[in-house]
Amino acid sequence: MLDEATIVLALDEVRSLVQADGGDMELVGLDADTVRLRLVLEGASCEECVMPRDFLEQIALDVLKRNVPGVAAVSIDDPREHPGYVPSEH
Repeated sequence: MLDEATIVLALDEVRSLVQADGGDMELVGLDADTVRLRLVLEGASCEECVMPRDFLEQIALDVLKRNVPGVAAVSIDDPREHPGYVPSEH
């Protein structure tokens, strides 16, 4: 069973990567050994500057595995991949 409090603390390192461009990352849930996250781009100064989902998932997985035993996968919901997504004007 994954410890949500430990994951939230470890997630700060990953969040700082997207916060630099005005985005954020939030914990959506835990499924067995998978951490589910959502990329938040509202208010981001440069949505296209935020790393692609596959890179973010690998970085998040590396960081979380280092800090939270038992994490085997990370899944990120990236709004840029939703049908009908339109980047905000900046």
